[in-house]
Amino acid sequence: MKRRLRLMAGALALMAAQPAQAACVDGQIVSAARLHEFETMMMAVSLRCSRIGVNMRPTFDSMVEVNRHRFEEASAKVQKFFSNGSAKAHGGAFDTYATKVANKYGGGGTTPDTCRMFDALGKELSRMVQGGQILMTVAEAMIRKPVIQDPTCP
Repeated sequence: MKRRLRLMAGALALMAAQPAQAACVDGQIVSAARLHEFETMMMAVSLRCSRIGVNMRPTFDSMVEVNRHRFEEASAKVQKFFSNGSAKAHGGAFDTYATKVANKYGGGGTTPDTCRMFDALGKELSRMVQGGQILMTVAEAMIRKPVIQDPTCP
């Protein structure tokens, strides 16, 4: 009986130690996830465009550099969400999430016209540094439901 109680207590402790994925995410995490997904989407578009001969890599690199601290902060918040506060102890949950994000944006239709449109968007976001509000507005418009909401919200 004591052994069974210890096993149950151990199982409950392990479940409590799992990343915070049972409840819906709050607005700050959703915003961070949108920004993280937007950066991933732009990277994927950049790679797909280069495969069809439209080089938007310099634009993507510039956009990331101008907004580096915003993208890094968003990524850190998302990683922290998956780790119950410890950015290093996510136990693979963040990696699973990141893979789902990459898969979501890795495919997709790519035409020279869409590449030019995304390149123009990246150039504008490279020039606009007003506290990141325009970047966040674009991310909110383009990433309506971040992947992070799928496992955490019904």
